[in-house]
Amino acid sequence: MLIPWILTSIALAAPIEPALREGAGLPSEAAAADADDDRPRADAAGEVSPSAAVTSADAAGGGAPAIAAPPRRRRLAERLSFFPYGWVRTDANYYSAKREGYSNLSLSGVRLGGGAGVGPITVFAAIEVGQAKGPRLFDAFVRWDVSRRLSLRAGQFKAPFGYRFNTPDLVDELTWAPLSMLTATPGRQVGFEGRYDFWGHALLSAAIFSGIGQNREANNTKVAFASKLEVRPLATLRRGPELRLVGSLFTYTKTNGFSPTIRSALGFEFFHGVPANGRALRVAGGAALFWRYLSLRAEYYYTYDGRQLDTDGDPFTPGEPLPPMIGAGAYGQVGVIVTGQDKDPDTLLPRLASARVRDSALELSARAEFFRSGARDVVGNGVETLGAGVNWVVLRHLRVFVAANWQALDAAVPEIPSGRSWGFGGGIAGYFLDRGGV
Repeated sequence: MLIPWILTSIALAAPIEPALREGAGLPSEAAAADADDDRPRADAAGEVSPSAAVTSADAAGGGAPAIAAPPRRRRLAERLSFFPYGWVRTDANYYSAKREGYSNLSLSGVRLGGGAGVGPITVFAAIEVGQAKGPRLFDAFVRWDVSRRLSLRAGQFKAPFGYRFNTPDLVDELTWAPLSMLTATPGRQVGFEGRYDFWGHALLSAAIFSGIGQNREANNTKVAFASKLEVRPLATLRRGPELRLVGSLFTYTKTNGFSPTIRSALGFEFFHGVPANGRALRVAGGAALFWRYLSLRAEYYYTYDGRQLDTDGDPFTPGEPLPPMIGAGAYGQVGVIVTGQDKDPDTLLPRLASARVRDSALELSARAEFFRSGARDVVGNGVETLGAGVNWVVLRHLRVFVAANWQALDAAVPEIPSGRSWGFGGGIAGYFLDRGGV
C-alpha cells in the first residue's frame, strides 16, 4: 500500500510546482535553464571571453547594450614572419660541334636571400654568384598588399613580361630555358609596379622603370614602360583544366646600346647584337594549359630595335635613321608527369604529397623552338632547336635533370661550319623558393 501512495503523490505534485513558482514570481525551470546557458563560460584556461561577457550583461540588463572589452592587439613579434630564399645548381654539359665542341662540369650559380613580412608589407632581397661573376644584388624590393586584389611593389625585380619569364628561373622542366625567351625578355629592372587581380579571372600588371639596375653592364636606358594581362577563362571550373592566356608589352628608349644577342640552347653565342639607338620594343603572347599530370605551353616573341648612323661622333645625340633590327621567335613545349602528380602553374613544379622520396615526381618534357633576327642592311641569322629531357623532383627542395638538344642554324658560322650541332646536359639543384620571387 505504501508504494502506490508515494507514486500517486509524485504524480499530483508535478503539475503544481510550476504554478507555485509562477505565483511566487520565480522563473520557470526552462527560463532558469536558458538564463544559465547565457552565463559566460570559461575556456580550458579558466578565462571568460569578452563576447561571452557581453552576452551575459545584455541578458541580465533586459537587453541593454554593454561595452565590450577591446580585443588584445597582437604584438610585433607575433605579426613578424621570416622566410628563406635561394638555390644552388651544378651542371655537366657536352656540346658537339666541328670547331666549338666542349664538355665541362660547372657550378652554374648560387642565389642566397630571404625576406620578412609584417602584415601586408613584405621585404625581400637576394644576391647571386654566377660563373665568372662575383656577388651582386639580384632582387631587392618592398611589396605592399593593399587589399586582397591590389598589390604594389618597388625596387629591383623582373619586369612583368610573358608567362615563362615570370616563373622561377631555376625550375624549367629542361636543362635550359627557352632561348627565344632569353633573347627577347627585358631582364630585371629598377622601378615601380602595380598589380590588380580581377577576382581570379584576370591579372593586370603595369610598371615603370628607369635603367636596368646598378649591377648591369648596359645601364643606358631611359624610362621604360611594361604592361601585362593574364586571363584565366576557366577559373570557375572546380575540377578541370586550367588555362592561362598572356599578352605583354615592354618599350623603352636606349642610347649607345645593342640589339639582342642570340645564343644556342647550351649557351654558345652565334649571332652578336649590333649597335642600336632609339626606340626599342618587346612583345610577348602565349598560352599555358594544365590538366592533371599534363602541361602544354607556347609563347611568341617579337623584338624591335631602332638604329641610327652616328654622323657627329657623339653617341648621345640623334643620328640618321637606319633600318631597325627585327627579331621574332616562338617555342612550344609539352610535359607529362608519369608519376601522376599535377603541376603548380605558378612555379612549374609538381605538387608533392609529402617530403618523402617515395612521393617524388618524374616528368618527361619536349620542346621545339626557333628565333631569327636581322635587318634590311644587316645579314642576320636564326636557329631551330629540338630538345627532350627528364626532370626528377626527388624532394620538395631537390631535383635532378638531364636533357638532349639538337639545333640547326640558318647560316653557318666559323665555329659551326656545317650549321648543325647537338649536345646534352644535366645537373642537380637544391632550392628554397617560398614567397621570395623568381
